[in-house]
Amino acid sequence: MMFDWGKQRLHCTDEGTGPPILFLHGLGGNASNWLHQRRHFSRTHRVIALDLPGHGRSTGVDVSFREYRDAIEATLDHCEIDQVSIIGLSKGARAGLSFTAHRPERVHKLVIVNAFLHLTPEDRRSRLELYELLLRPGGLHVWGDRLLRQMGVREHTAIWRGFTASLSSITPTHLHSVFRELVDIDQRPELQNLRKPILLIRGEKDAFIPPYCVEEMSAICSTSEVLHLSDSGHLPYLDDPVRFNKAIESFLLGEARTPSAISAG
Repeated sequence: MMFDWGKQRLHCTDEGTGPPILFLHGLGGNASNWLHQRRHFSRTHRVIALDLPGHGRSTGVDVSFREYRDAIEATLDHCEIDQVSIIGLSKGARAGLSFTAHRPERVHKLVIVNAFLHLTPEDRRSRLELYELLLRPGGLHVWGDRLLRQMGVREHTAIWRGFTASLSSITPTHLHSVFRELVDIDQRPELQNLRKPILLIRGEKDAFIPPYCVEEMSAICSTSEVLHLSDSGHLPYLDDPVRFNKAIESFLLGEARTPSAISAG
């Protein structure tokens, strides 16, 4: 469905009935990335998947990351949802965290998949160098190939082909602009102040997100638990959707547990 948000138009999918879940994609993605999860969870939940501003069918390439939380609230208002559980990947997870910190009463549980809340100076520099490729002639495909390798999904043929095909719909300057904004925002204080049940998912083959990121998040958030997926990279919802869905389902249906680190592989 499409709906107005100020001067912009936002798109989201709305499927199923039951406790509401909101899926938020990563940088350059869209609502269709969550197709496996939408099919699975819509049997027992109301599933909303949002195209964040400037992504998919949503307008707003000039919308800042800080405004994404307002787009999330507008989506919940449009769908008449008071409280929701949020599952976000990378940038989408950070948008979900920003919204949760801003409007905690509207979030039941939060799942953060392969995200950084801050980077060391060296990691910041190396990732900025990668995204600088987007501004060079012919750099889009070089960026895409290097990113796939860092994300640990290059060997998954279907993911590689789908990602490569999606490059034609990407606006390189938009991705570059959003990423530069992201690397300069430290969201650790937002996480530290939360008292919501939070599941942190780490794909062990993901070299784009440094391992210290999830360790640090777990240490500063007393209500979090960590799931390590030894055979997955940056996109566990695609490379092993059955295991990913079971983990999310267990977290959503179960009671809040004491902080723990769980390995699955």
